[in-house]
Amino acid sequence: MAIAAIGAAMLTSRTWKKRSLERELEHEIAGVDRYVDMGIVIHVVAADPRGAELLEGRPRLRILRTYRFGGTVDTHLAQPDVVAPTRSPAIWFASEDQIAILLHDDATKPGQLVYGSEGAGKSTVLAMWHALQVLRHLGERREGGQTAPTEKRLEIVRREMERLYPPSWYRYKTQHKRLEFCDGSRVQLVSTHRQSREAGSPIQGFNWSWAGGDEAQDQVESHEDIESRGRSARGGVYPQLRTATAKDDSDWRTLRDRLEASGQWMRRTLLGLASPFVHASRWAAMKQTMSPREYQRRVLAMDVGPERMQYPTWDREKNLIAIPDIGWREVTEEVLKGMGGNYRALVGHDPGSLFDVSLVLKAYLRPGERVPIWIVVDEITTEQTTTELHVVELLKRVRDRWQLNLLRHDGRGPSDGPRMLVRADPYGNNDSKPDRACYTIFRNAGITIHPAAYSPSGDKPGRVPKEAGIDLVCSLLCNAAGQRRLFVERAADGRPVAPRLVKTLESSERDSDGRAETQRKDTQDLSHWGAALRYALWAIERPRLQLAPAAPVKT
Repeated sequence: MAIAAIGAAMLTSRTWKKRSLERELEHEIAGVDRYVDMGIVIHVVAADPRGAELLEGRPRLRILRTYRFGGTVDTHLAQPDVVAPTRSPAIWFASEDQIAILLHDDATKPGQLVYGSEGAGKSTVLAMWHALQVLRHLGERREGGQTAPTEKRLEIVRREMERLYPPSWYRYKTQHKRLEFCDGSRVQLVSTHRQSREAGSPIQGFNWSWAGGDEAQDQVESHEDIESRGRSARGGVYPQLRTATAKDDSDWRTLRDRLEASGQWMRRTLLGLASPFVHASRWAAMKQTMSPREYQRRVLAMDVGPERMQYPTWDREKNLIAIPDIGWREVTEEVLKGMGGNYRALVGHDPGSLFDVSLVLKAYLRPGERVPIWIVVDEITTEQTTTELHVVELLKRVRDRWQLNLLRHDGRGPSDGPRMLVRADPYGNNDSKPDRACYTIFRNAGITIHPAAYSPSGDKPGRVPKEAGIDLVCSLLCNAAGQRRLFVERAADGRPVAPRLVKTLESSERDSDGRAETQRKDTQDLSHWGAALRYALWAIERPRLQLAPAAPVKT
């Protein structure tokens, strides 16, 4: 007992001494002088073999021009402010691309999405940007936020701040992960990683006047939370700077496009190849040792699909389009007239045990062209429900949005107006094929439905070969001559109107043996949307492609 008591006393004594030292250190760090030099000089530089070695171990640089910010701040004023010029400013160096980011001050586009490669200086520009935001809000005692997807990434940004900021500017509160500047401004560091959905958002409760984000491609689920933190922004203008690296993720690409389409964000590119701070030999070495795909993603910041991409001809920039209000003529009825009258939409349907999927397509003729193009204009997906309920959802959508398959005025059956034609997975007598009852449910609802293919005799369901169907879709997305005849509509806010189809086209990957759609049929399976697309187009486009003369390949 005595030994235990002595041990406890020693532990208590050590703990007291440790806490005493921590209090002394905190007091020393917190002791801010009245006058703090918060001057910044930024030299914009370019690589120049005949220049000066301004940074040890880096390429030689030539100064193009210089910008000066801040000065000596009187921290004892009711609202701390610059009262004298700087005498010993922080000296920073920036590239042309970085200074454009730092000088951005457009209230109509307060957000900047910096899409960059590795080694481009994204963390550095974030740290610099926060300091300039502090100076822009000097003495207002506002708080900004800095997010990252993980604590490790957050620490990288913090270390860059520590490298660039003189110790007199701020003190770092380890417990709260917050930088407190001498004028009362703060920058809160937050990892957006969630341990579980039940835990809620880590950034709830903060009120920020500006926000920086590192690796935005890994913070897609936190986008709305970060946006809502800007309630305290001066004049309602919420400056944001988010850096991102290219990532093979459809949800990220959609968010990126939404930000740009909103008109409130400016997209910039920050490439390591253009950085004056990295030796060119380094990039040459990386090109020699990396696969072309990884070099494109990491160094060139290019969107790349899966390594064994199932739809390699898909290009989001070219196949995801907005339909112009004038100039294009809808010709769906003309294209489908051989299958009956008054069809104004073609629908591909894939029934499944987990998902029932219907894609709505329309045909258009562009000025000066003779062959129509197809555009997917809608997507209806129901999960773990019946064919009957899917038909209810499909009818509601096409009636509300497209005025198709409307009821008669007395409500007694379908009208004689415009309608849709459905082409579906051919029914059969085995478990891998839909039952004929699925077709009966569609027809009982007044919907014309046919198998995607018929047998050579023409009176029984045929077969849509999987590989041939995928090849058909790929050819329509872009053929050997570089012609594109299959597109997905992009909504006004930048989102695809068929998001799961786009995810399928961007993310579907063949297995190691080159086989398509071998994944387990679970909630992560993407095959249903691709199948619905080829069912819609097979009977119409397969004969056209077989009869079309070989087009010259563009060089």
